[in-house]
Amino acid sequence: RNAGRLSIPQSSKVGELKVLAQKSLGQRFARLVTPDARVLTDPAQSLEDAGLKDGDQLTAIVGQANLASTDKAFASWCCGGDSVVTWGDAHSGGHSSAVQDQLRSVQQVQATDGAFAAILED
Repeated sequence: RNAGRLSIPQSSKVGELKVLAQKSLGQRFARLVTPDARVLTDPAQSLEDAGLKDGDQLTAIVGQANLASTDKAFASWCCGGDSVVTWGDAHSGGHSSAVQDQLRSVQQVQATDGAFAAILED
């Protein structure tokens, strides 16, 4: 468990805070959680609009990579992340570019012999 103190103007955006925290911790992570257990999901939202105050302590949730496979393709994702990487035979789920914009807050990916299904948070 790493702890660090960051200083950023209240008018900054959630996305800017996430980048600063990732650089400070030297690690990418999936999401930031506020002291009252709210997940900061909108990178364009200001810290003030997100309800953050000076001195608030946030938790960074680090996503562990997961893997699923069909007969001829693979999918990798981090729980809560906003992307799924697929490769292999396109007819067996190895090509997902057509649906990437729909893959937000992925919780799980299930596989059949020839396709993947993403389970989203909502």
